[in-house]
Amino acid sequence: MRLMFCLFLFWTCPGSESKIPTNIRCLIINLEYVNCTWDEEGILQENYTFRSRFEKHAEKECPTYLKANNVNVGCILPYSEKDMQRFEILHACVFRHDGSVVIDYHHKMTNMVKLDPPYNLTVKFRDPELWLYWNTSSRAKSSCKESQVRYRTNGKEWRTQHMNIERNSFNVPYPSNRSMYEFQVRVRMSSNCGQSKIWSEWSNLLGWSSQKNTNDTVTLATSMAMMTMYLAGAAVLLITLSCLLMHSERLRVILVPVVPSPKNLGDLIERYDGNVENWLCISKELQDGFKPNFTERPCPVREYRLVSQASTQGSDSVLSSPTLAPDYQLMHSYSASTLPVSRETTQAPPPATTRTGQ
Repeated sequence: MRLMFCLFLFWTCPGSESKIPTNIRCLIINLEYVNCTWDEEGILQENYTFRSRFEKHAEKECPTYLKANNVNVGCILPYSEKDMQRFEILHACVFRHDGSVVIDYHHKMTNMVKLDPPYNLTVKFRDPELWLYWNTSSRAKSSCKESQVRYRTNGKEWRTQHMNIERNSFNVPYPSNRSMYEFQVRVRMSSNCGQSKIWSEWSNLLGWSSQKNTNDTVTLATSMAMMTMYLAGAAVLLITLSCLLMHSERLRVILVPVVPSPKNLGDLIERYDGNVENWLCISKELQDGFKPNFTERPCPVREYRLVSQASTQGSDSVLSSPTLAPDYQLMHSYSASTLPVSRETTQAPPPATTRTGQ
């Protein structure tokens, strides 16, 4: 009767065909909620009321409406995967403001599940194959999902590959050189858990270029070769500087000999006659390194003495000035003498005074 009433309104209201909803489309989105729409094009100008119920539940009005241009065009319904509501029949009706039914909907939701598209697509090159990986987000188990991959090379036609259940990877054997690969993936509920006829949207496009991968490999090899050359050059430069410093005697390498055992101290006297250098086995080059490499000019030193000359004339005696010995004169004339000459020895004594009796 409701359907007959709806058809009656449809035929008796001229010019209103484009303003009355004619169909309801309900989908279980990612096993999280139910999305029902009756105006996907947004052409309605009148608000409608939506009421629904699952087979084993009471009928309720829409808790959350979807709006377009401030007009109700859809409804969001709660969903319980725990109650396995997707295996039940959903009953829904769209009403006018006067309570008349516009659409009466009854449908089993098993094949009306739409999952979210895969995400986090990654490509890895494992010679000689190209591997694609992806992730899916839904409350369904891995065994309840099946995937489909499509790819193309250098912008040509898409090639589609259906994947086995529980598999989140795909490989392309022997990828062509100098080619650009593009990948997309979508998923849906598999036949293990009630197959859905609705696929998810295609994932974001992922591209991979074999030319880029080759360039990266060549760049890495070049960097390693340059680093090896730099290290070899630094080693050669260090060795050259060390040789130059040793040649100019600015760097002396002194090897500390091993201290002999006290038990062998007797050999120092018996075999080496007290020569510590030979006893310690010190090389001749090391011994020469401790010897002075300069000579000191000798400075001869000679002794001297004072000679007094005295003469007596009558009763008066006069003490004359002392004279220096030839040895002292020779020493004094030598400019390199190291003995200081005292003031007393260089000056003549004062003349002697004579006293006469009166």
